[in-house]
Amino acid sequence: MFKFFVASALSILLIGCGNSDNSSTNSSPKPKKPKTEIQTMKAKFSSMNKCLDSIEKASKGPLRIVTDKPDEVSGLLSNSKLGFACQITETGTEGIYVSGWYMIEEEVY
Repeated sequence: MFKFFVASALSILLIGCGNSDNSSTNSSPKPKKPKTEIQTMKAKFSSMNKCLDSIEKASKGPLRIVTDKPDEVSGLLSNSKLGFACQITETGTEGIYVSGWYMIEEEVY
């Protein structure tokens, strides 16, 4: 009977020690996402095609056009929610040109 009691007590101690959960103490913290901010890049062009080509080249991906009018083309950069636009602009001093802009997301340090 004594051997049975010692064996039972020993097995309870071993089971109790073996089931400890170390996940909360050994888990590595999740890496924090870097802080970012949206910047708008702007330029003037001599034609609508030059504006669109320049934005496509700078964004390194195809443009998803949403608005396609003779005086304005706008939409989203490839696989993002960042926008772009090329618009024909006419001023008294500068004449007619295409103003273009697109958004970029930059890390803030």
